Formats: sequence, C-alpha cells, structure tokens
Amino acid sequence: IYRFNKMAAEAAALLDQLMGATRNANPGDDLKQPEWWDSEVCKHYLCGFCPSELFTNTKSDVGPCYKIHNEKLKKAYEESDQRCTKGYEEEFLHYLEKVIRDLDRRISRGKERLQKSAEAKQKLIAPDLSNEKLKSLHMEINANVMELERLGAMGQVEEAQAVMRRVEELEKERERERMAVASDSTKTLAGFDVDNNDFHEKMEQCDICGSFLVIGDTQSRVDSHLLGKQHIGFARIRAAIGELKKIIQDHH
Repeated sequence: IYRFNKMAAEAAALLDQLMGATRNANPGDDLKQPEWWDSEVCKHYLCGFCPSELFTNTKSDVGPCYKIHNEKLKKAYEESDQRCTKGYEEEFLHYLEKVIRDLDRRISRGKERLQKSAEAKQKLIAPDLSNEKLKSLHMEINANVMELERLGAMGQVEEAQAVMRRVEELEKERERERMAVASDSTKTLAGFDVDNNDFHEKMEQCDICGSFLVIGDTQSRVDSHLLGKQHIGFARIRAAIGELKKIIQDHH
C-alpha cells in the first residue's frame, strides 16, 4: 500500500509540473494563478532545484515533493528585486548543509570500517604475535625445529620423527589459535561490524557520494558510478552549497 501511495504521489507531482496544479479544475472556474511567494510553491526549486528530484528510485530517495515546481515562477523569482530578501536561500543552504553533514558522517564511518576490515584481513595473513598464546606456540615451534635439525644431523632418526610429529601438532594448534584471534577481530572492531566479503576485493569509498568502489575496477563500472544518480546528485548538492554561499554574500 505504501509503495502504491508513493507511486501515485510521484505521478501526481509530475502531472502538476507538466500540466499545472489546476489541471483538475472545471472549465469556467475562477482560478488564481500561483505566484512565486505562495506557500504551495517549492522554495528550494526557486533557489535552484528540489532535492526530491535528484535521487528518485535510489536508496537516497527522499520521496516526492508535493509543492509546485514551475520554471516560469523560478524565472520570475530570479528577476524579482525581492530575491535573497525572503530567507529562501539561507533555508535551502541550511538544508543542503545538513544533507552533506549526514553524508560525510556516513562516509567517515564507512572509511573507518574499511580500515578495520583491512586490519582484520592483515591479521588473517600475519597473526599478531603480541597474543601471548601465539607467541608461546611460535617460540616452542622454533625450538623444536632447531632440535629436529640437531637430531637429523646426528642421525637420530626415530627421535627426529618424534620431534617432527610434535612440531606438526604445535603448528595445528597455532593455526587454530590464529583463526580464533582473526575471527574475534572480524566480528566487531571499534564498534563496526566487519563483513568478511570486504576481504575479497580491496575497496575504497567515494568522497562525493559515499558509494563503495572496488579499487582498480573496470572503466565501464567507474563510468557507471560517476554517471549514476547518487554521485551526480550529491555532487550537485556540494556545488550548490558553494554557489548559495556566494549568492547570499553578494546580496548582503
């Protein structure tokens, strides 16, 4: 039901943009044409664009905007001597800055998660010998290997074979302990759930939109990311923040 209502609202908003908010009026009705200052007009749209249009059908979709988006009204506002006197730009700027603050926090957490994943992967490759049990097993294995070499040099075959079996047992025990340490590391590191799937490919996070990317991915995948709604949308928001600051400064 929610999805149907959302689709219906989006369709209605689109029709309003194409045909006007009075599209359902009867012939002969005395209709008041909207002005840019009316409450039913989207002030974000007047100041540049409405964020609801940027991320349609993506995970960043903020839902439809039920207010009027009209190019003629936008042009009228831009040409008005009241532009930048109503606080619309300041309100829009604060909204966009909050969007980017929230996004940057997610990017920061994502990068920390990738870093912790990389650390956990490194522990799978080279276990941390600061672990006392691993350190003890490592030293014991080395001592037995040295004894094995000594016995082999002396021709004491049976004794050497016994030591070899001991070394094999110690190596198995060290591997079990190493995996246990690595498993603990990959569960939660600094409060982040670490996904073992992160280990398959080296990842990075886009500083513009926060998407996770495979380092060294194919050019077609890179292009697909750069031309995607999320990347273009957040890039537009970041650019708009700078533009709005300049507009506000120039009108004060």
